[in-house]
Amino acid sequence: MLSPHPDPDAYRASLANLRSLLAIRAIALFGQAGVLAWVLAASRGSASLAGLSASLALLAAFTVATFWRSRKPWPVTDGEFFGQLLGDVVLWSALMYFSGGANNPFISYYIVPVVVSAAVLPWRYTWLVTGASLAAYSVLLYVYVPLPLFSPHAAMGHGDAGNVHTLGMWFNFLFSAGLITYFVVRMGAILRAQAAGDAKQREDRLRNDQIMAVASLAAGTAHELATPLATMTVTVDELLADPALPADARADCEILRDQLATCRSTLRELSSTAELTSATRPRRQPLDAFARETLERWAVRRPAVRHGFESQAGPAPAVLTEPTLAQALENLLNNAADSGGDRVEVSARWNDREGQVTVRDNGPGIPRELLADPGKPVLLGSRKGLGIGLMLSHAAVERHGGRIELRNLDGGSEARLVLPLAPQGETDGSTTRTVAEPTGNEEQA
Repeated sequence: MLSPHPDPDAYRASLANLRSLLAIRAIALFGQAGVLAWVLAASRGSASLAGLSASLALLAAFTVATFWRSRKPWPVTDGEFFGQLLGDVVLWSALMYFSGGANNPFISYYIVPVVVSAAVLPWRYTWLVTGASLAAYSVLLYVYVPLPLFSPHAAMGHGDAGNVHTLGMWFNFLFSAGLITYFVVRMGAILRAQAAGDAKQREDRLRNDQIMAVASLAAGTAHELATPLATMTVTVDELLADPALPADARADCEILRDQLATCRSTLRELSSTAELTSATRPRRQPLDAFARETLERWAVRRPAVRHGFESQAGPAPAVLTEPTLAQALENLLNNAADSGGDRVEVSARWNDREGQVTVRDNGPGIPRELLADPGKPVLLGSRKGLGIGLMLSHAAVERHGGRIELRNLDGGSEARLVLPLAPQGETDGSTTRTVAEPTGNEEQA
């Protein structure tokens, strides 16, 4: 059994399109039923009335089945809608065959599936519907059961004029179908692209509003945490000054002192990030040096996590970095450390256009909610984070022309930070610290 469509708006739109098609089909069905009633009332019956009645019955059954389908909570896919239109073409061809073929004025109904498919379906389906309609129309020019009501010229000796008129109708249909298929499909694609762009802009604005709210909260929290951190620092210093403190407790206090110093440094950076970002240009730095420095700074905060670093051979190209990019990479490292694995691997790779810093872990993998949209905050009850750090990382990297890619591997997951390379002639106003260290693997317990 099919499951409901994941997007309620898309589900309602597709179902509304199916019901509109159902209404069009019902109107055409009543029109042809009126023709049959007129033939019977005017006593212009022919041997083809049985075939005409059977065709009307099949079209009515198809309409009833579609009405039943439209009442079910299933998604209306493009393939199903395409099948509905092909069903219209086939059943309408049978109906036209038993009612005069191309001489029947209702032959122009073939343009309806073409218009509907051009407005709703992708172009490949539209061309298939157009081809089927044109083929059916062409066959009905020569293969049909005559109906005197629609072929009076055949009884009056005007066969040639009637054939010219019928061929003219066929050429008009061919011209109209071609124009509709090309231009309506093109206009529909433009409208869909514009709607997708507008939706993306709305999502970006909502995300930026969320980021501003988080930034305001973080700034206020930084000021509130300054006092308790200072108190804890004074307390730890007093404990260390006590000569009677046991050796194991002294070692723990020294670790606490280092962690408190890291917290104070982080709060200072957080408080001044906005000012530094507006006053300082991005820093030009080799990709491997940026990744290594960020990893070493993060390892001080997470001493219990084993980690390794590997870089591509050769001199690394430069990228433009700033504190927010380093924070984005640290967020990826924190997510990898919190995934449940016991090791984090970082590697730096690059090509002629972009650099990649990959963070791998051996945990259970990334939830599907985060894989679907890494830039959207997701509330996860089974993990330590809420997805807010990943959202902030995505926004920071995207602002610098990069992106974050997430994927699950066999026995772990991978987060890739992709940054564009800095232009060759671009310089910055900051002092770049060069790290000349051999590439390879390192491990810290």
